[in-house]
Amino acid sequence: MLHIFTGSLAGNAESDDFRLHEAYTQLRTQLDRDGMLATNTTVLPARNLAPQELMQHLATIPFLAEARVVTVEGFLVATGGRRGVMDTWQPLVDFLPTLPDSNHLVLLEPAPDRDDRQTLERSPLFRALRALEGADVREFRALRLFGRDTGNEVERWVLERAALRGIQLERTAAAALSELVGANLWLLASELDKLAQYAMGRPITVADVRALTPAAREAGMFDLVDAAVEGRTPVALRLLRQMFDEGSDSPQAILAMIARQLRGLVRAAELVEQRAPKPAIGEATGTHNSWALDKLIRQAQALGRYGTEEGLREAERTDFAIKSGKLDEVLGLELLVCKLADLAPAQPARAARR
Repeated sequence: MLHIFTGSLAGNAESDDFRLHEAYTQLRTQLDRDGMLATNTTVLPARNLAPQELMQHLATIPFLAEARVVTVEGFLVATGGRRGVMDTWQPLVDFLPTLPDSNHLVLLEPAPDRDDRQTLERSPLFRALRALEGADVREFRALRLFGRDTGNEVERWVLERAALRGIQLERTAAAALSELVGANLWLLASELDKLAQYAMGRPITVADVRALTPAAREAGMFDLVDAAVEGRTPVALRLLRQMFDEGSDSPQAILAMIARQLRGLVRAAELVEQRAPKPAIGEATGTHNSWALDKLIRQAQALGRYGTEEGLREAERTDFAIKSGKLDEVLGLELLVCKLADLAPAQPARAARR
């Protein structure tokens, strides 16, 4: 039997390799009824793979087992849409309908980038294979946080995964996880397991998510800097005091996180000036969460290049003053937040005097 698991087949939609590889794992579990599949699995490299070599592996009868699996990752992208591809691979298309029921060809096509997705769309071999009777073809597009018709697909996935794993999870906690982590299912799955261990059988709450998820502290830092650069000093100071009260990070660690955020803002502001696309800004700043990246860009636009650079200099001056004993840690951070809040509205005038 032929199985083709692909990422997104739309150029403007991201792929979901987590659910793709989970589907592959589930398929192997279903086929491994006698515990002998591991010794009856062959994984072949896509590059330079010849039709006769692939068909030879596919024709091999399982050894003391019910099933045999031959897996190739990136095969359709590697063969591409070049002229003559069907002349080369038509023998495989003709051979697959004769494949013994015990034997399975699995083609994994994660298509992580736009070029790969376009190659899949153009592939005549893909069209020929998916048209075969009985072919198991599945597409895995990235789940959406805010679908117009579908709502928050990520939140639903978190709730469904929790139910499958016997984890009690409040809906508000699932919403918080999806908001903080985004559509990174690898990270979401890991965070969900960690939260389950922490909760020890009781329902996981929003408070648990905010206490244990690293992205929650990052989000809190974004909110603090966001309030400061928008001139909302009381809100920024309240968020800072909340961080002190939670006690999860020392004042010095909070200062280091603010400085790191400001360094990212400096780089983002430079790229915004150059009209760089959003993915390039995310790559340059190491910000891959879509929600966090949107906030970073908005903050960079609010402060501008001069404001972000001045903000970073203020953080460095605060760090020196605290380490040299000239300022108390808490007072130093409060003064820094006030100075950051003064940067955005004062920026044009300061830039003119520069």
